[in-house]
Amino acid sequence: MSAFATCLADLRLAGCRVLVAGGTLSQSVFNARQVWTARQGILLTLWDHDGCVGVGEASPLPGHSRSTFEECVSVLHELGDLRAYTTGVDAEGWPLIPALDAYPEARFAFETALCDLLARRSGVSVATFLGGQEQAAVVRSALISTLEEAHAAVRRGITTLKIKVGAAQSSDQESQKEADKELLLLKQLRDELGHSVTLRLDANGVYPPDRARARLQDFAKYGVVLIEQPTSVAALATLGVCAIPWAADESLSDFPCDAASDPYAALLHAPGCAAFVIKPALHGLRAARKLALRAQAQGLGVIVTHLFDGPVALAASCELALSLPLAPLPCGLDRHAGLSAWPSVEIAQHRQAAHLITPSGGVGLGFAQPGVPWS
Repeated sequence: MSAFATCLADLRLAGCRVLVAGGTLSQSVFNARQVWTARQGILLTLWDHDGCVGVGEASPLPGHSRSTFEECVSVLHELGDLRAYTTGVDAEGWPLIPALDAYPEARFAFETALCDLLARRSGVSVATFLGGQEQAAVVRSALISTLEEAHAAVRRGITTLKIKVGAAQSSDQESQKEADKELLLLKQLRDELGHSVTLRLDANGVYPPDRARARLQDFAKYGVVLIEQPTSVAALATLGVCAIPWAADESLSDFPCDAASDPYAALLHAPGCAAFVIKPALHGLRAARKLALRAQAQGLGVIVTHLFDGPVALAASCELALSLPLAPLPCGLDRHAGLSAWPSVEIAQHRQAAHLITPSGGVGLGFAQPGVPWS
């Protein structure tokens, strides 16, 4: 039995508690399809018979996540009697809880809380518990929508900038005006910052395939190195080599949880695919890490990113990025507007540098106190 499985075998879970948090955002967050002005989530606290505590988070993003907030609250509340919902263990010794199978966001909360608890019991970080080691640092990227935000990010030492795009979905006049604004911003970024910055784009799958190929040619003039999910889930694997390498994002999570076939196989081998964008909050902590390992084994880049969720989910995503055997590409794990809906708490992985994710120096998720990270 591995040390990992032994640690799980020795664990005796005693109970759990659910706390709801969230509120209005200090500024709205958006993608090419939606705008969000508020965020809410669930904190799950687990404890064992020795009094050790771990915490996890489920914060489904409406219109993006497969589970709803209400579903996650319901299924996590039902875990009050863990023995009644645990049906055994898997090959790695993890408890099997069928009630979570259809709700990956709730599973993310449970797995994060369990990893936090077990890592604290072992006196190590979640990254070390998951991977046996930690990256010395992972580079952050910053999401920007204006020239001023770009300059602010660069002043913090961030050199990979991500811009949401998707206006040119049709040829109508209004759409064309918005599309021209996107190109103007890219031109301004190059004119003022030169090639000291790396530009990435995210289209959230809005372009039809033919328009995607044409639009990527427009973006390529400004030295864009990568575009996330340029076309739909159904079309992405066959998009092929384009003027800009592309990354799979929504295509990695928009499929049934009980899919019998391997939903990733086509993308892992797709011409033109350069990276996987992995949101642990959409997959579960363990499934997200396994997917990242598969991508790296295939020679693809990996980008770990948040879901505009709360501090516990952000810390867990940072730990996952640090746990990978190969350094990921600059990750979307910067502070973000979604955190404003939660009580303010320090993200230990942000402490050492404003442009890096670094080991917390603590145990578990790195929060100063176990369990809910605020008083």
